[in-house]
Amino acid sequence: MSSFSNKNACEYAISNIEYIKEQIETAILSDGFERSKYFAYKALASIEKTKSNFDECGCDGTIESLKNAAFDLKLATKAPTSEVSKKSLHAALDNTLIGIKILQVFEKDYASIQGSDILVMNTQEALEKQTDIFLPQHGDLKEKVHNCLLGFESSLEKVVTDVDCKEALQFITKIHVEASETLLNTELSEAKKQYHNRVRTITKEALSELGDCSDSE
Repeated sequence: MSSFSNKNACEYAISNIEYIKEQIETAILSDGFERSKYFAYKALASIEKTKSNFDECGCDGTIESLKNAAFDLKLATKAPTSEVSKKSLHAALDNTLIGIKILQVFEKDYASIQGSDILVMNTQEALEKQTDIFLPQHGDLKEKVHNCLLGFESSLEKVVTDVDCKEALQFITKIHVEASETLLNTELSEAKKQYHNRVRTITKEALSELGDCSDSE
C-alpha cells in the first residue's frame, strides 16, 4: 500500500509541476503587467497547495527547485515594473524546468523497483531514517543521491550553454551558495549532507565552465 500510495503521489506531482510550468509560461507571454501577475499568482498558489503532494513523492531535488521557483514568483508579483517581473519569472521557469527533469529521473529510477516488499518509496523518509528500515539492494546512498540529481546536472549544463552568461552565473552561484550554507548545519542527516554536497560539486563545476563571463561583454 505504501508503494502504491507513493507511486500515485509522484504521478500527481508530475501533473502538478507541469501545470505550474504552464502558468509561469503564460505569465511570461502575457502582454499586460496585471495579467502577467495574475498567472504568476496562480503558479505560486499551486506550489503552495500541492506542497504536501511533492513531500509524499519524496524527491528532495524537485522540492528544492520549487522552493526556489516560489521565491522567484514572489519577487515577480512584487516587482515594480513588467521588465523586472519578467526576469524573476524566467528564473522561476528555470527552477521549475530543473524540478521537472529531476522528478522525471527520480520517478523512472524508483518506479521500476517499487514492487520490493522491503522498499520504502518515500525516499526522503527512507534516507533520513535508514537505520530503521531495510533499504533495497540497488546501490548505496551516494549512488541514490547521484541518480536523483542527474536531471539537475543535465539542466545546469543547458543553462551554461543556452542562457546569457551573466544570468547563468547569477543563477548557478545562488544555488551554490545556498548548498554551501546548508552544509554548515551540523544536524543534517547523512542523506541531506550528501545531497547538498553533490549540489555544491555540480554547481562548482558549472561555475568553472562559465568562467567570469568576461568574453561575453
